[in-house]
Amino acid sequence: FQTTKAVWTTDPRRSHVSHVTLDSEWEAELARVLEGHPLVLGYAKNQGMNFDIPYRLGRVAKRYVPDFLVRIDTGEDEPLTAVLETKGYRGIDAQVKADTMHTLWVPGVNALGSHGRWAFGEFREVFDIQAEFATFIDILPQKVLA
Repeated sequence: FQTTKAVWTTDPRRSHVSHVTLDSEWEAELARVLEGHPLVLGYAKNQGMNFDIPYRLGRVAKRYVPDFLVRIDTGEDEPLTAVLETKGYRGIDAQVKADTMHTLWVPGVNALGSHGRWAFGEFREVFDIQAEFATFIDILPQKVLA
């Protein structure tokens, strides 16, 4: 698809999509971190992919479009898919989305078992994304395999 937004050119060894469409500098930093991490098998910005998550804000049904989908080598037979979000300001809507991911969607899709293993991560400090991602990777076994 075409865009007028800024883009990050991806490493073809890490992404089957040639560019990451950037909604913020935070997303550029996350793309840089993902490309440099040895356990990241592949990633894509969730732009134009039609991947969304249903959630409710009060009585209103909404759809959440996460920032990135990432395949991670956890040492298991099958890679894990992580849904990642970058968020500076975290209003009530962002809190409800994250709560939905942590308490409903990820446990639900993992319980199904037919779509592989999934996890959710949210990064809130642009200058700490690399350290936060390393911590996220370190705690994956506790979050997913437990």
